Amino acid sequence: MAGAQAPAAKGALSREQAVAALMALPELKAWADRIEKSSNGKAHGALMEYDAQLRAVKGKQYYQLSFVENSSDAAQRWESFLVAQSDGEILVDDDVSGEALTLEQWRKDKKPLQRSGPGE
Repeated sequence: MAGAQAPAAKGALSREQAVAALMALPELKAWADRIEKSSNGKAHGALMEYDAQLRAVKGKQYYQLSFVENSSDAAQRWESFLVAQSDGEILVDDDVSGEALTLEQWRKDKKPLQRSGPGE
C-alpha cells in the first residue's frame, strides 16, 4: 500500500491532538481573536494540514499544519508549524531560513504576538 501511513504508535499524538495543542498556544488564540474582530466575524483563524505526510526532523516524525486566516474568498497562511507525533513538541517552519525554529526562538526572533496580518 504505497502512501499509506503506519498506524500511530501507542501513546503517540493523533492529528486532532496536534491541532488542539497548537490552538492552545497564546499566539494562535490572539491571532484568531484579532482576525474575528477585524473582519467583524467574516473571517476566522483556523489550522489546516499543508502536507498529509509526516515530516522527519532530527529523527522525529511531525504533523505539518498551517495557521490560516480563513474567509469566504480564500485562506491566507500566517505561519506553518510542526507538531511531533511522539511527544507533542512544537516547531515553527521558518519560511526565510527553511529551518524549524523552537517556540522559544520563534517568540524571541519573530515576536508573533505583535503581528496583525499574514505577511508580517
